[in-house]
Amino acid sequence: MKGATRMSSVNDQVSSELEKEGVASASTEESVSRDEPEARQEAAPSPEELLAALQNAEREKIELTEALARARADFFNYRKRVDRDRQKERSMIAEEKALDFLPVLDNLDRALSVSPDIDGKSVLQGVAMVRKQFLAVLESMGVEAVPSIGSVFSPEYHEAVVAVATDDPEKNGIVMEEIQSGYRTKERVLRPAKVKVASYTLTAEKG
Repeated sequence: MKGATRMSSVNDQVSSELEKEGVASASTEESVSRDEPEARQEAAPSPEELLAALQNAEREKIELTEALARARADFFNYRKRVDRDRQKERSMIAEEKALDFLPVLDNLDRALSVSPDIDGKSVLQGVAMVRKQFLAVLESMGVEAVPSIGSVFSPEYHEAVVAVATDDPEKNGIVMEEIQSGYRTKERVLRPAKVKVASYTLTAEKG
C-alpha cells in the first residue's frame, strides 16, 4: 500500500514538471510570436520617417548645389585676378623697356638737332653711337643680331635675296653682304637677315 502511494506521488511530480515545461514552452513560443511582428514593424519605416529622409536628402542637394555655385564663383574670380595680374605684369615690363629706350631717343634727338655747319662726319659718328646704344638695350632684353657676313648661309637665320656668282668653290654658300640685319632670341628668330649669298658655278670659273 505504501509502495502504491509512493508511486502515485512520483507520477504526480512528473506530471507537474511536464505541465510546467509545457507552460514555459508555450510562453516562450507566445513571446517569440509577439516579437516577430514587432521586429517586422521596426524594420519597415513609417511614412513620417520616409518623409523626413526625403526632406533631408533634398536639403543636402540644395547645400551641394550652393557649394558648387560658390566654387564656380571663386574659380571665376580667381581667373579674373590672374588675368589682371598678368596684364599688370606685361604693362610693367613694357614700361621698364620704354624707360631703357628713352636715353637712346634722347641721343638720337641730339644727333638730329646739330647745326648744319657741323661736319657731316661728326653727325655720322653720333648716329653710330646711338645705334650702338640701341643694340645694347636690345641685348639687355635677350635680343641679338644674327651673324651674317662671312657666315655659312642658313635658311633658319638668313633670307637669300641675291645670289652672287663666284669662281671660288670655298665661298659657295657664304654670305657676302647683308642687306637688312636680322635679330633673334634664345627661343626663336625674330627676323631673318636679308643677305647676298655666293654661288659657285662652272660658268663663273670659266668667265
